[in-house]
Parts: sequence; C-alpha cells; structure tokens
Amino acid sequence: MVLLLTNSAHSGESVDCVSYVKSSGASPDSILQAYKKCGIIVEGKIVLSRKHLKQLRFDEHGIGSVLVRGRHYHVKPDGSMLPVVTFDNWADYYSEGLIRSVVNGKIAYYDRDFRQVVAPQYEWGWPFINDRALVCKGCTIQPQDEDGHQRVTGGLWGYINKKGEEVIPIKFTQSEVGRM
Repeated sequence: MVLLLTNSAHSGESVDCVSYVKSSGASPDSILQAYKKCGIIVEGKIVLSRKHLKQLRFDEHGIGSVLVRGRHYHVKPDGSMLPVVTFDNWADYYSEGLIRSVVNGKIAYYDRDFRQVVAPQYEWGWPFINDRALVCKGCTIQPQDEDGHQRVTGGLWGYINKKGEEVIPIKFTQSEVGRM
C-alpha cells in the first residue's frame, strides 16, 4: 500500500524524509537522520528511492519507518508503505501483531503484511493489549500540546477483539471504562 496524497501533490515533485537508517561501522544500532529528496511523487503516491530504501533500518519483520511531509509510514524493502498513527512522537509500533492507521479520519488496524484486519470505524483506538483494544466512537481528538501529544475526549468507549468484534460494548464514558 502506498499512500495517495492530496491533490496538491504533483508528479515528479521530490519529497524529504526523516528515518532511522543503518549506522556505519560494526554497531547494530540505527540513527535518526533527515534526507533531502529521498523520493518523489508519482501519480499522487510517495515512491521512495532505491538508494533510500537500501539505507533504511528494517526490523526482524522487514519493516522500517519514515516520516514524510509530517506523516509517519511503515515501509517494506520493496517500497510499499502504510501510513500509521503517530505515537510518542514517532511512528506507531506493532502491538500483538497489529498497528493503527487512519483511513478517512477513522482508526483501522493492519497486520505486518499491511493487510487491513479491523475496518476503519472508530474515531480513536489504542493498541491491542491482552487480545483487545480500547476504542471510541464519537470522541474528539484535541489539538496538540507543547510536547506534541493529543488528548481524546468524549464519545462512547468499549473494547474490540482482533476481528473487530465488540468484547465490551461501545457504550461507556471514558471514566466508566477507566474503572473496568
């Protein structure tokens, strides 16, 4: 999956990236670096250069992370990309094999093959823990604070399983869910 950009993106336009890349030398560590012109827009999609893909640090599952135009993506060595939620000022992490993405303003969950597992139907959703995720409908994402964090307020809350089925109905307030 490669993200389709807004109409303001023009084919052939270069994009800059921030990503974790392989460190030089014997260290297995990776370092965060900014790169100019790491890819281009092709028919409204981000295409990373082969050179940049070779520099990326990929985890044991063959997934790397990149920040392009203020949005985080998970990337595979073949260049396929999945836009993911920003969490703790970087790309979201997999929890119990699933990761969060925003599709048409709603949270969806994807597996490591970038296949959608839970359809986008929640204004917010937390990572899976103990085979369930806390989600809300009708809640509001507040503007970022000075540290780049956002609060989620209001709406109705409940828990879903990895099939997207409600295991605790989505009918509780935040304070009620906090006591469960």
